[in-house]
Amino acid sequence: MVRMGANRADLCARFSLKDTPAAQRWLEQNQLEDGRECLLRRVISSDGRSRGFINGTAVPLSQLRELGQLLIQIHGQHAHQQLVKPEQQKALLDGYAGEYALTQLMAEHYRQWHQSCRELAQHQQQSQERAARAELLAYQLKELNEFNPQPGEFEQIDEEYKRLANSGHLLSTSQNALNMLADGEDVNLQSQLYNVRQLITELVGMDSKLSGVLDMLEEAAIQISEASDELRHYCERLDLDPNRLF
Repeated sequence: MVRMGANRADLCARFSLKDTPAAQRWLEQNQLEDGRECLLRRVISSDGRSRGFINGTAVPLSQLRELGQLLIQIHGQHAHQQLVKPEQQKALLDGYAGEYALTQLMAEHYRQWHQSCRELAQHQQQSQERAARAELLAYQLKELNEFNPQPGEFEQIDEEYKRLANSGHLLSTSQNALNMLADGEDVNLQSQLYNVRQLITELVGMDSKLSGVLDMLEEAAIQISEASDELRHYCERLDLDPNRLF
């Protein structure tokens, strides 16, 4: 409580750590130790704000309270309830034994043992994962050896997969091309080329210099006819079974 007219209240308490090994250990763990004594300070401003210090270092009030419980025993109606807390029982037993250095050594050994247990569990987990990975790779290698692919077989399989995956597009586009070449009812390249050949044939009778043009048109007509037949056979043989993809 801040006195009327004052800006703040400054409360300090100095404790000897000779008989409080639990408090000494707490200070070391939190890097707040300063010899064999401990100075607690709390500053309360008139506006209600409060700050705590341990050995001159600012700390949260929760730490100030935690250390205070290790330094001060308040006996009252419910004081016996402290005895059921494991940390309080440990502090009493360590204080009775009077072997603070030994308890510190034991605590350090326990921390090292606990860390070793964690590292061992981690290594065991990694070992299990490596073993599972090795088993999977061995199985896959066995499958490949049993499959025994021949040179070029992977390329053939890849090509067939692409053809089956795009069979619908291949068929529709091929049929459109075939209609444009020869099978279209209204207009197709083969019928147009026939009409051009008829015109040039008539002109050759008037001028023999066009004979070369007529020969090339005749050759083009043969190639278009062969291309149309080959494309027609391709459409008839194209496999559209989607189950072959699996």
